[in-house]
Amino acid sequence: MICVIAFFVFLILGIFSVKYRKLAKESFGCVTKRLTFKPCDSALDKKIRANIVAHIFKRHKGLAGFVNKRFEILSWILLVLMIVSSIYLALGAYNLVLYGTCDPQHPENCPITVIQGGKEVCDINAAFVEFYGAECPHCKKMIPIVEQVEKETGYVFDKKEIWHDEKNQQIMSLHAEDITRDCGLLGVPAFYSMNTKKAKCGEMSAEALKQFVLENK
Repeated sequence: MICVIAFFVFLILGIFSVKYRKLAKESFGCVTKRLTFKPCDSALDKKIRANIVAHIFKRHKGLAGFVNKRFEILSWILLVLMIVSSIYLALGAYNLVLYGTCDPQHPENCPITVIQGGKEVCDINAAFVEFYGAECPHCKKMIPIVEQVEKETGYVFDKKEIWHDEKNQQIMSLHAEDITRDCGLLGVPAFYSMNTKKAKCGEMSAEALKQFVLENK
């Protein structure tokens, strides 16, 4: 199964070099044979095996012998790992496009920040999120209070408007159970801690919001 791995590697490298395109074509022929449980009529798999074992042999003879004897099994393991990692990569890309974060369950763990309209969609440094509605009068009253608490605590809320932004609605829905548990309903403004998964909702004093931040940072 080393030919399968080699095919994808050479396919990518072939974008930059002609010589790898030839190897990709050769490995593809080997892949089609192996998928039909036929022996590979190309010596490519043997060449790859010989090169890998030779490099290992220079550093550790015993390990080279182990790899040589179990090369087919190790190839299958690498193939499975490649398939699994590709699935996770595709899932992360899908979430990034749909939710604006590669990890919608835990956006704070997202290693990628997406910029849309000059605004960060996924902020990995945000320990707190504020879900609000653009025309919500209660949310508007909380604006100066939120700014005050941010200055006093040093924590900045990742502000997500949910009345008109479908992606933010989907992100909020992922935490709906936590918010409903602590607030009794799913409404705005809702202040949510990404670390403790606790929420506090509605209008409140600066002291109350500050206490929430300090207790759930």
